[in-house]
Amino acid sequence: MSLKGILGLVGTGIGVLGLSIGLMVFVEKVPEGKVAVVYSPSNGAKEVLNPGWHLVGLLEKTQEYPTRVTIVKDNISVTTEDGKKITMPVRYEMKVDKSKVLDIFKELGSQKIEQIQEGYLAQKLFKSAREVVSGYSVLDIYGTKTSEASAKVTELMAKESDKLGFIIADVTLGTPELDENTQKAIDARVQASQELEKLKLEKQIAAEQAEKKRIEAKGTADAKIEKAKGESEANKLLSNSITPELLKLKEMEARMEHGWVSVQGANTTVVKE
Repeated sequence: MSLKGILGLVGTGIGVLGLSIGLMVFVEKVPEGKVAVVYSPSNGAKEVLNPGWHLVGLLEKTQEYPTRVTIVKDNISVTTEDGKKITMPVRYEMKVDKSKVLDIFKELGSQKIEQIQEGYLAQKLFKSAREVVSGYSVLDIYGTKTSEASAKVTELMAKESDKLGFIIADVTLGTPELDENTQKAIDARVQASQELEKLKLEKQIAAEQAEKKRIEAKGTADAKIEKAKGESEANKLLSNSITPELLKLKEMEARMEHGWVSVQGANTTVVKE
């Protein structure tokens, strides 16, 4: 092969290599469920990229933000209304408002979303939870009012975070870690509550059984009354059916069969004379 041919092949190879490197450097893929801010150290944020492949400048970088719901888990330490300091796990849902992504970048810079969750959003969560939990006793937070407190934290944190462009939902306060004395007090309260519920159930069962017996007794009494009414009515009908004519007829029949007799009373007793 001539020198010219060799140089041509080398040039082609260099061109292909350069193109490949260029594509790797200048092409950026934004995953589904995210958007990316294009920025440069000197000029700041430039534009927002939707999911897909995009060309970016050699000195430009991108920072991604989730537009689909992301589950965030954290732990917070707050103080209850009765002065108990508790630590509890917390989870919540978050995503960003696409229309405010540039505002987020301008405010928080090129921080990754994990850094934002551990910093900016963690502060919003702590502030909201501290304000809400301070209105509840440790027994309330541990027991029946956890859902109510979680809803209030959700509302407050969502309001605070939405200003910059973070959409927060479904904040859930987990079971707090308690000291030994507090745990014993809660266990005692739970046991007392269970015993109270048991007594209520037993009372309800007793009342239902008493009502059943009352109904059964009333049914028996009503049946006797109806029977007595029936017998009385039958006797009344029988009494009304015995007329002087009927008595005279019975007397004549008896005389014909037995001789001189008298018929006495409603039972048509035959008396020989």
